Amino acid sequence: MARVDVLSLGLDSPAVLLPYRRLMRRTEEISATLRRWPRNVLPDNRTLAKECTEQCRELFEASRVLLLFEQGDEPWATVASLDDDGFKWREEEVVDVATSVAEELSQLTFFAEQPLVRVACVKPVIRVETPVHAGLGLSLPLISAPVVSENVNGRLFVQSPSPPDATELCLAEAIGILIATRFEATLHVQNAVHEAVAQDRIRVARDLHDGLLQSFTGVVLQLETIHSMLESQPAEARKIITETQATIMADQRELRRFVEQLRPRPSRREPAFDFPARIEELRSRFASQWSMNIEVDVERIDPLVSAFLGQETFRLIHEAVTNSAKHGAATRVRVGVRTAGSEMLIEVTDNGSGFPFRGRMTLDQMREGGAGPMVLAERVQSLNGSLTVDSTESGATVSISIPLGWGSA
Repeated sequence: MARVDVLSLGLDSPAVLLPYRRLMRRTEEISATLRRWPRNVLPDNRTLAKECTEQCRELFEASRVLLLFEQGDEPWATVASLDDDGFKWREEEVVDVATSVAEELSQLTFFAEQPLVRVACVKPVIRVETPVHAGLGLSLPLISAPVVSENVNGRLFVQSPSPPDATELCLAEAIGILIATRFEATLHVQNAVHEAVAQDRIRVARDLHDGLLQSFTGVVLQLETIHSMLESQPAEARKIITETQATIMADQRELRRFVEQLRPRPSRREPAFDFPARIEELRSRFASQWSMNIEVDVERIDPLVSAFLGQETFRLIHEAVTNSAKHGAATRVRVGVRTAGSEMLIEVTDNGSGFPFRGRMTLDQMREGGAGPMVLAERVQSLNGSLTVDSTESGATVSISIPLGWGSA
């Protein structure tokens, strides 16, 4: 096939070559800038706006770039601008996105040069008396493009010294979409972080409630007993003091483990959780604090149970036994834990007075009616487990099933 270029077509005159070479050079510059366009998600809108205005100023060789945007239900618009004096950021209540340009231009990308406005990819030159709101402090000529996504509504303004061609107007429209996409991604990351922090706070509150706070209640009871026995039974009081010291030391170790879990650390393989040792510690503590006899059966637990799930499961058992002691006034409790297939099964049975209701109640019923052991229900739900409580006048049975996570492997 014959080689075809501007020379073979006879388009080698300076009047043709110079504009062609300028177009090719400009196309290469635009391509290079777009290749460098950041794709990372930044932690906050201010940093993101600064980076976007810097990129736009370089891309369009602009004297000034202004980004006006609104998010969610905020009662103001945010204005980010960049010029020779640097980057500026302010909240604006006078101008909003809807009134920042003339109504007939609100959905369009355009180039404004008084008294005419050229619209990208839609229609030729039109006349608009006031294309841009005076409150923005912008001067013509300028390019403007919408910056719109699901949760972001804004406009980009680029003060340009010379009229752009049709390619640059379409480019401005694409840049508006890129900026909106980055703001949307940043917003989703911010929401995810806030949700994660909120969930972690709930987890910390549950852990403190189910662990240390419950133990402190038992310590208070022991101290009250010691106070009443100091004069009449000093030897027995000293024995209980020793047991209380052991309880506080165990709580100190538990608190240290809790703090260690909160500290960031390099990921590593978690060791197996020692159920028998922790539940034996639980049995001993409740025997001394609540005069409760706890029978445990934890021999049928898969050794691959992770430390995380083991700790969470232990707290479920701790909360269930605490309910038996505090609310059911039980003197005997049986705790059975076993793994079967892809589930961990927990059953706690006592001889107390049961819960305020009689009969069987499921997790869904507890959530709907607000009755039953709600702290326990919330923790089971957070682990995607199931919970059933059978309550009678002669005792209660709590049955829990927690997925282990390897059933579909």
